[in-house]
Amino acid sequence: MFSQIDINFMNLALNEAKNCYSRGDLPVGAVLTIDNNLEGIAGNSAKTNRDWTSHAESSLLHNVSWKLKDNKSGTARLYTTWEPCLMCVGVAVLSRVDEIIYASPDCVGGISRINPEHLGEWYKKHWPIFREGPLKEESYNLLVKYMEENRKIWGNFLEKFKQ
Repeated sequence: MFSQIDINFMNLALNEAKNCYSRGDLPVGAVLTIDNNLEGIAGNSAKTNRDWTSHAESSLLHNVSWKLKDNKSGTARLYTTWEPCLMCVGVAVLSRVDEIIYASPDCVGGISRINPEHLGEWYKKHWPIFREGPLKEESYNLLVKYMEENRKIWGNFLEKFKQ
């Protein structure tokens, strides 16, 4: 179901998520590839930066936007350890990411269930393919561990997330 390439890139994203966890940030890591070549890695830094928009995916895409702009025909894939939110998918669409592969689904705030047919023509044209990818259990367990340790903030969300 998943290629070894997908597993390798998701492992890089998971390692970045572990780095986020160790510094006290929500453990989400993201990797961008173009034609299976690594273009960048980033992690969630919303708590560290005190900027709630510093999600792994949007930070990564911002950091490598010039590579995406110069990309004329290569397949751009975004690997992330948690299904991205609306903001991050918006950045991915604007950045022309072709495919988003995520490890752990987010039944509360994830975007993959949005039907692009309800969006404008431009968004429908550039809407990425979504695939639930490898390392789901490892990513999910790391997220739950973090949320349990920060129950004051994540309590209500955690219970929904665990369902």
